[in-house]
Amino acid sequence: MKPSLNALIVGAGGVASYMLPALARSFELKGILMDADTLEEHNLDRQIFKSSQVGKNKAISLRQHHKLTGLLPLPEYIDDAFIQRNREGLKNIEIIIVLVDNHPARRSCILAAQQLDIPILLCGNEYETSQAIYYHPDMHESLKPEERYPEIMTSDEGSPINCTGEALESTPQLAIANQVAASLGNFLLWLWHGDKHYIPHETMGHEPIEITTTYSGTRTTKINGQ
Repeated sequence: MKPSLNALIVGAGGVASYMLPALARSFELKGILMDADTLEEHNLDRQIFKSSQVGKNKAISLRQHHKLTGLLPLPEYIDDAFIQRNREGLKNIEIIIVLVDNHPARRSCILAAQQLDIPILLCGNEYETSQAIYYHPDMHESLKPEERYPEIMTSDEGSPINCTGEALESTPQLAIANQVAASLGNFLLWLWHGDKHYIPHETMGHEPIEITTTYSGTRTTKINGQ
Protein backbone atom coordinates (compact mmCIF):
# COMPACT_ATOMS: atom_id res chain seq x y z
CA MET A 1 0.00 0.00 0.00
CA LYS A 2 1.36 3.40 -0.98
CA PRO A 3 2.02 6.01 1.73
CA SER A 4 -0.37 8.95 1.76
CA LEU A 5 0.73 12.52 1.06
CA ASN A 6 -1.73 15.38 1.53
CA ALA A 7 -0.09 18.42 -0.06
CA LEU A 8 -0.71 22.00 -1.07
CA ILE A 9 1.11 22.13 -4.41
CA VAL A 10 1.79 25.63 -5.70
CA GLY A 11 2.68 25.80 -9.40
CA ALA A 12 1.48 23.59 -12.26
CA GLY A 13 4.07 24.41 -14.91
CA GLY A 14 7.33 22.87 -16.07
CA VAL A 15 8.59 21.17 -12.90
CA ALA A 16 5.11 20.09 -11.83
CA SER A 17 4.35 18.45 -15.16
CA TYR A 18 7.34 16.12 -14.71
CA MET A 19 7.14 15.74 -10.94
CA LEU A 20 3.52 15.01 -10.13
CA PRO A 21 2.88 12.00 -12.40
CA ALA A 22 5.84 10.16 -10.80
CA LEU A 23 4.90 11.34 -7.31
CA ALA A 24 1.37 9.99 -7.75
CA ARG A 25 2.80 6.57 -8.61
CA SER A 26 4.74 6.41 -5.33
CA PHE A 27 2.28 8.11 -2.97
CA GLU A 28 -1.45 8.27 -2.56
CA LEU A 29 -1.33 11.90 -3.60
CA LYS A 30 -4.13 14.20 -2.54
CA GLY A 31 -4.66 17.85 -1.67
CA ILE A 32 -4.72 21.06 -3.70
CA LEU A 33 -2.95 22.05 -6.93
CA MET A 34 -2.76 25.84 -7.35
CA ASP A 35 -1.90 27.85 -10.45
CA ALA A 36 -3.72 30.79 -12.04
CA ASP A 37 -1.64 30.71 -15.26
CA THR A 38 -2.97 29.80 -18.68
CA LEU A 39 -1.09 27.27 -20.82
CA GLU A 40 0.57 28.94 -23.80
CA GLU A 41 1.86 27.34 -26.97
CA HIS A 42 5.50 28.15 -26.18
CA ASN A 43 5.17 26.17 -22.91
CA LEU A 44 4.79 22.89 -24.80
CA ASP A 45 8.51 22.52 -25.58
CA ARG A 46 9.33 22.06 -21.88
CA GLN A 47 6.09 21.18 -20.10
CA ILE A 48 4.06 17.98 -20.42
CA PHE A 49 0.60 18.99 -21.59
CA LYS A 50 -1.54 18.29 -24.65
CA SER A 51 -1.54 20.85 -27.43
CA SER A 52 -5.35 20.85 -27.20
CA GLN A 53 -5.03 22.36 -23.70
CA VAL A 54 -3.41 25.59 -24.89
CA GLY A 55 -5.49 28.51 -23.63
CA LYS A 56 -6.76 26.58 -20.61
CA ASN A 57 -5.78 26.85 -16.94
CA LYS A 58 -2.61 24.93 -16.07
CA ALA A 59 -3.80 23.44 -12.76
CA ILE A 60 -7.00 22.11 -14.30
CA SER A 61 -5.16 20.86 -17.41
CA LEU A 62 -2.35 19.16 -15.50
CA ARG A 63 -4.79 17.30 -13.26
CA GLN A 64 -6.82 16.21 -16.27
CA HIS A 65 -3.91 15.21 -18.53
CA HIS A 66 -2.11 13.11 -15.89
CA LYS A 67 -5.28 11.85 -14.15
CA LEU A 68 -4.27 13.32 -10.78
CA THR A 69 -7.70 12.61 -9.35
CA GLY A 70 -6.67 13.13 -5.72
CA LEU A 71 -5.82 16.78 -6.33
CA LEU A 72 -8.31 19.63 -6.34
CA PRO A 73 -7.26 22.14 -9.06
CA LEU A 74 -7.44 25.74 -7.92
CA PRO A 75 -6.93 28.44 -10.60
CA GLU A 76 -5.55 31.06 -8.19
CA TYR A 77 -2.22 32.63 -7.23
CA ILE A 78 -1.05 32.11 -3.68
CA ASP A 79 -0.63 35.10 -1.38
CA ASP A 80 -0.93 35.84 2.33
CA ALA A 81 -4.62 36.67 2.00
CA PHE A 82 -5.31 33.23 0.48
CA ILE A 83 -3.86 31.49 3.53
CA GLN A 84 -5.88 33.62 5.94
CA ARG A 85 -9.11 32.99 4.00
CA ASN A 86 -8.57 29.24 3.77
CA ARG A 87 -6.80 28.42 7.04
CA GLU A 88 -9.57 26.08 8.21
CA GLY A 89 -9.65 24.25 4.87
CA LEU A 90 -5.88 23.75 4.95
CA LYS A 91 -5.74 22.16 8.41
CA ASN A 92 -5.22 18.64 6.98
CA ILE A 93 -2.41 19.67 4.62
CA GLU A 94 0.83 17.89 5.56
CA ILE A 95 3.33 19.72 3.36
CA ILE A 96 3.59 22.65 0.94
CA ILE A 97 5.33 21.79 -2.33
CA VAL A 98 6.54 24.94 -4.09
CA LEU A 99 7.03 24.61 -7.86
CA VAL A 100 6.94 28.27 -8.90
CA ASP A 101 9.72 30.36 -10.44
CA ASN A 102 9.33 33.63 -8.54
CA HIS A 103 10.30 34.86 -5.07
CA PRO A 104 7.00 36.59 -4.17
CA ALA A 105 5.13 33.28 -4.41
CA ARG A 106 7.92 31.45 -2.58
CA ARG A 107 7.66 34.01 0.24
CA SER A 108 3.93 33.41 0.59
CA CYS A 109 4.51 29.65 0.67
CA ILE A 110 7.22 29.93 3.33
CA LEU A 111 4.98 32.10 5.51
CA ALA A 112 2.09 29.70 4.98
CA ALA A 113 4.21 26.72 6.06
CA GLN A 114 5.24 28.62 9.19
CA GLN A 115 1.64 29.50 10.06
CA LEU A 116 0.46 25.93 9.49
CA ASP A 117 3.58 24.48 11.19
CA ILE A 118 4.23 21.99 8.39
CA PRO A 119 7.21 21.07 6.18
CA ILE A 120 7.99 22.78 2.88
CA LEU A 121 9.72 21.62 -0.29
CA LEU A 122 10.95 24.15 -2.87
CA CYS A 123 12.02 23.08 -6.36
CA GLY A 124 13.34 25.24 -9.15
CA ASN A 125 15.70 25.44 -12.08
CA GLU A 126 17.31 27.64 -14.67
CA TYR A 127 18.88 26.59 -17.95
CA GLU A 128 21.96 25.03 -16.35
CA THR A 129 20.93 24.34 -12.74
CA SER A 130 18.27 22.40 -10.86
CA GLN A 131 17.57 22.45 -7.13
CA ALA A 132 15.32 21.00 -4.43
CA ILE A 133 15.25 22.22 -0.80
CA TYR A 134 13.40 20.56 2.08
CA TYR A 135 12.69 21.98 5.53
CA HIS A 136 10.73 20.51 8.45
CA PRO A 137 9.64 22.62 11.47
CA ASP A 138 11.51 20.24 13.80
CA MET A 139 14.82 21.08 12.13
CA HIS A 140 17.13 23.81 13.38
CA GLU A 141 16.10 27.35 12.38
CA SER A 142 19.42 27.90 10.61
CA LEU A 143 18.27 25.36 8.01
CA LYS A 144 15.21 27.37 7.00
CA PRO A 145 15.27 28.23 3.27
CA GLU A 146 14.84 31.92 4.04
CA GLU A 147 17.81 31.83 6.45
CA ARG A 148 20.08 30.15 3.92
CA TYR A 149 18.75 32.17 0.97
CA PRO A 150 17.61 35.52 2.44
CA GLU A 151 17.01 37.00 -1.01
CA ILE A 152 13.80 34.96 -1.18
CA MET A 153 12.28 37.27 1.43
CA THR A 154 13.49 40.54 -0.09
CA SER A 155 13.80 40.16 -3.84
CA ASP A 156 11.02 40.20 -6.44
CA GLU A 157 13.23 38.30 -8.86
CA GLY A 158 11.20 36.08 -11.09
CA SER A 159 8.02 38.02 -10.41
CA PRO A 160 5.24 36.96 -12.80
CA ILE A 161 5.23 40.54 -14.09
CA ASN A 162 8.75 40.04 -15.42
CA CYS A 163 8.43 36.44 -16.63
CA THR A 164 7.18 37.18 -20.11
CA GLY A 165 8.57 38.55 -23.36
CA GLU A 166 12.22 39.58 -23.34
CA ALA A 167 12.88 38.34 -19.79
CA LEU A 168 11.65 34.88 -20.69
CA GLU A 169 13.71 34.84 -23.89
CA SER A 170 16.89 35.82 -22.02
CA THR A 171 16.55 33.12 -19.32
CA PRO A 172 14.84 30.13 -20.95
CA GLN A 173 14.22 26.96 -19.01
CA LEU A 174 15.30 23.64 -20.45
CA ALA A 175 12.96 20.64 -20.37
CA ILE A 176 15.77 18.47 -19.00
CA ALA A 177 16.45 20.94 -16.16
CA ASN A 178 12.74 20.90 -15.29
CA GLN A 179 12.87 17.13 -15.20
CA VAL A 180 15.98 17.08 -12.99
CA ALA A 181 14.43 19.52 -10.48
CA ALA A 182 11.33 17.33 -10.40
CA SER A 183 13.40 14.21 -9.75
CA LEU A 184 15.39 15.87 -6.96
CA GLY A 185 12.16 17.00 -5.28
CA ASN A 186 10.61 13.55 -5.52
CA PHE A 187 13.78 12.00 -4.12
CA LEU A 188 13.68 14.25 -1.03
CA LEU A 189 9.95 13.67 -0.58
CA TRP A 190 10.48 9.91 -0.60
CA LEU A 191 13.33 10.13 1.94
CA TRP A 192 11.34 12.31 4.35
CA HIS A 193 7.77 11.08 3.75
CA GLY A 194 8.00 7.64 2.11
CA ASP A 195 7.65 4.17 3.60
CA LYS A 196 10.96 4.27 5.48
CA HIS A 197 11.07 8.00 6.02
CA TYR A 198 13.57 10.03 7.99
CA ILE A 199 12.31 11.48 11.29
CA PRO A 200 13.84 14.94 12.01
CA HIS A 201 14.44 14.49 15.75
CA GLU A 202 16.04 11.06 15.19
CA THR A 203 18.48 12.08 12.47
CA MET A 204 22.20 11.32 12.51
CA GLY A 205 23.27 14.39 10.53
CA HIS A 206 23.94 12.77 7.15
CA GLU A 207 20.37 13.08 5.86
CA PRO A 208 20.04 15.39 2.80
CA ILE A 209 17.88 18.53 2.88
CA GLU A 210 19.06 20.13 -0.36
CA ILE A 211 20.40 18.87 -3.67
CA THR A 212 21.68 21.20 -6.39
CA THR A 213 22.95 20.13 -9.80
CA THR A 214 24.94 22.13 -12.35
CA TYR A 215 26.82 21.21 -15.50
CA SER A 216 29.95 20.78 -13.36
CA GLY A 217 28.56 18.55 -10.61
CA THR A 218 26.09 17.92 -7.80
CA ARG A 219 26.12 19.46 -4.32
CA THR A 220 24.22 17.93 -1.39
CA THR A 221 23.57 19.80 1.87
CA LYS A 222 22.86 17.61 4.90
CA ILE A 223 20.81 18.20 8.01
CA ASN A 224 24.00 18.99 9.93
CA GLY A 225 24.47 21.93 7.53
CA GLN A 226 27.52 20.46 5.81
